[in-house]
Amino acid sequence: MLGMMRRPVFPLVLLVSVGVCTILAPISAASSPDTSQSDVRDLRVGEHYREGTRVRVPFEGVSFVVPKDWRASLPAGSVIFLDSAVTPGLGTIHLLTEITREALLAQLREPQSIEAGFVLHPVGSIQEEGLKLIGLYAAGDDVGVTVALLGPSRNAVIYQFVGRKTERGIYQWLAEELAASTEFLDEQDSSVLRAWYERLTGMMLRPQLDNRVAQSVGLTAIHLCSDGRFIRTIRLQSVPGRSVDGEDSGAYHETGTWLIDMQGGKAALILTKSTGGADQHDLQQKSDQVLLDGQVASVNVSSSCL
Repeated sequence: MLGMMRRPVFPLVLLVSVGVCTILAPISAASSPDTSQSDVRDLRVGEHYREGTRVRVPFEGVSFVVPKDWRASLPAGSVIFLDSAVTPGLGTIHLLTEITREALLAQLREPQSIEAGFVLHPVGSIQEEGLKLIGLYAAGDDVGVTVALLGPSRNAVIYQFVGRKTERGIYQWLAEELAASTEFLDEQDSSVLRAWYERLTGMMLRPQLDNRVAQSVGLTAIHLCSDGRFIRTIRLQSVPGRSVDGEDSGAYHETGTWLIDMQGGKAALILTKSTGGADQHDLQQKSDQVLLDGQVASVNVSSSCL
């Protein structure tokens, strides 16, 4: 039986999605469908992802593109589901960590328990094509197609479609399309990305500016909520005896979604605004300090995200 995602689902599972740039450099040479920057989103419990969306799972260092006419979702649990209003059948995505090729092969050779009383049995042997493993299963008029990919960090992703045997060709094509769209982060970038999410999720970032700069650009606070939202406030301040235009109007608020991306080994905070457009900010760590665009930023628990 296929194993489920072994790492606990992060509150936002982050992750995620919400993004705006091409992410996760491919490890394999397999081509993947093009997606626009606005189509990158981190995986979060309870959200749905439309066709063409690149869904990213930062804690597992993997992403994939939802096939045409299908929708992806993560209910409470650890298995990602795929459903379609056009094609009958059900798809599932299983993310595995700390797994070897031999252990993955052993799982794929077992009968696949889809639900209570519904078991599909292997048909023939597992087909091995480098890091890709392909399995076929059947029971009566039902079939299952599984394509698994081994990642670079003792991780793996399994795509499985189950339904009527008349749809076998479609299921095979869908699983192969998902496999071709898959991108893995290398082990080092994956570890760095995971550390940034652990440190900043649910927190408020506030760049530490001197009085002259703060007077001209305002005091900024960025709240990074665990559900993938961000709230940015900018409050103008004045020096004693001098008012600043707009001070009495209160803080400026901006909202949208956020994610952290790895680009050339460097981390970047991506803020996608609800009004359109996106901002990118460099993230660095110096000793125990966080630098945002080169400026030291305080990191505190956000009260706005509660």
